[in-house]
Amino acid sequence: MGMYDVVLVPCPNCGEKSDFQSKGGECRLRVYELEDAPRDVLSDVNRHAPNQCSTCGIFFEVERVDPSETPYAVEVFRP
Repeated sequence: MGMYDVVLVPCPNCGEKSDFQSKGGECRLRVYELEDAPRDVLSDVNRHAPNQCSTCGIFFEVERVDPSETPYAVEVFRP
């Protein structure tokens, strides 16, 4: 089984946190908040995106316009 890191991303609609797996970086089963995740981990944060929020049901992914900016979640579509 391969190792990965997890980034906790708040749903842009309701705020419920969802696990986004990343194989960017060292992959040591670490868990990061979105705003604290290292750049190398964020480079693969949308590996299995979009994620579906378990509370409100929307699908969303992480967007980062510029590497110097803080990443944020954006809605992709509603079921």
